[in-house]
Amino acid sequence: MDKIKFIVGITGGSGVGKTTLIDGLKNEFEGKVSTFSLDNYYLSKDQQAKDENGVVNFDLPSALDIDRMRADLIELKAGNPIKQKIYQFNNPSNEDSFLKIEPANLLIVEGLFVMHYEFIKDLLDYSVYLSVDRKLQLERRLLRDVQERNYSEKDVMYQWENHVVPSYENFVKPYKEEADLIITNNDKFDENIHILTSVIHDKIV
Repeated sequence: MDKIKFIVGITGGSGVGKTTLIDGLKNEFEGKVSTFSLDNYYLSKDQQAKDENGVVNFDLPSALDIDRMRADLIELKAGNPIKQKIYQFNNPSNEDSFLKIEPANLLIVEGLFVMHYEFIKDLLDYSVYLSVDRKLQLERRLLRDVQERNYSEKDVMYQWENHVVPSYENFVKPYKEEADLIITNNDKFDENIHILTSVIHDKIV
């Protein structure tokens, strides 16, 4: 079983390209990467806060099961595999799917609130903040949530204006200047992507 040598946190707003970056790192460091996604720790809908219009707000740090997340991260860092229940958002048909995560040389922890939760931030060896043009960010969010998560465009726009943007301003953006590296991802990842791969290479290869 591989030992975790380096833990990288990847954060940024919705639609900035976290998944695309991780896929690229998996290709670059084939067989040496495991991914811990905060998206799989959402509490059930009946446990979520609602806004003034009675609409569930998933874009709050309180929306995630922090205790289970902490326990799983500790277990993984100790060198033990964990099993995550895959959160299906608006696709309940596969709600019992599970993902087994094995420790690997590089552990990537990704999600909106990676740097907001102190216990995660303290665990990181290196942090990456992804930035993107706001208009492009919305286009990506619309494409993903309508096609992959079965939301209507009206619902996506409501969430964007009332939940996503306020959450970003309050719980994500304040940590931008604290990150070890900022990567801009408009048409493609900027040159700082090479800094990231170089840092990882030095630590795990």
